[in-house]
Amino acid sequence: MKEKEYFSTGEFAKLANVSKQTLIYYDKSGVFSPVYKDENNFRYYSLSQFEALDTLISLKEIGVPLKEIKSYLSNKDIESLVGLLKKKSQLINKQIDRLRHISSKIKNKSLRLEKAINQRFNTEPYFIQCNPRYILTSNVKSDDYKKIMAKIIEFIKECKNKEEFDNGNSIGGIIRKEDILKGKFNKIKAIFIMLNSKIINDHANVKPRGIYACINHIGGYDTTHISYKKLMNFIEKSGYEIIGDAYENELIGYLSAKSQNEYLIEISIQVQKLNITKNYKCNKKN
Repeated sequence: MKEKEYFSTGEFAKLANVSKQTLIYYDKSGVFSPVYKDENNFRYYSLSQFEALDTLISLKEIGVPLKEIKSYLSNKDIESLVGLLKKKSQLINKQIDRLRHISSKIKNKSLRLEKAINQRFNTEPYFIQCNPRYILTSNVKSDDYKKIMAKIIEFIKECKNKEEFDNGNSIGGIIRKEDILKGKFNKIKAIFIMLNSKIINDHANVKPRGIYACINHIGGYDTTHISYKKLMNFIEKSGYEIIGDAYENELIGYLSAKSQNEYLIEISIQVQKLNITKNYKCNKKN
């Protein structure tokens, strides 16, 4: 053979973008060997081997064991190769879907934290017009702290078992309108997670469209009553009335806060402008 028509180990390694040590290892393992070796045991490769090496590297990168690759290259069965490539293609597509899901989760977490950064110094009440949001809910039906925590953990596990629920959004709490008006600000009616799209599920609900009075509470859940009272005073002075439940959305929690004193909880309550004519008639009758 004319050596100038072939590639040395270093030349072929450079061409295939692998190390010389990788080629030597493949040869010693019997997985991929050079076309020939000279009397000094120098290895030489042909250009026709490039596609085989490229396929080998691709299979290795997606987790195919060298033993399996060696078995194919020993038999050179084209039907086996087709079956192997199809099988690995399906696996790659599943991995791509999983990575897209993880990317979406990270994006949602990032957006939530960016919102927190922009709002953490704004602790004054405000109004905002909101579009409807799909949410997944789970009733709590308990005032016992440990039972509530157990329910939250159970809910988190349920969400993690389904990708459409495990979306990187935080778990929030819902407090009934009746309890808000009674000053029972820690009486959680249900827990929820925001969904990215509508789903068919017995526990799927909607956070209604409308005007919401909001406040960003800094501190633990045991101190939210301070912000609730401030928000309710703001609602009354602004000529509005509460018509819906309260939604507590954790923007900064255990993951990024050094202590509960640094938690940032967005509280929102659906409201509407007071009917002045109706109130006037009621006062006149009294």
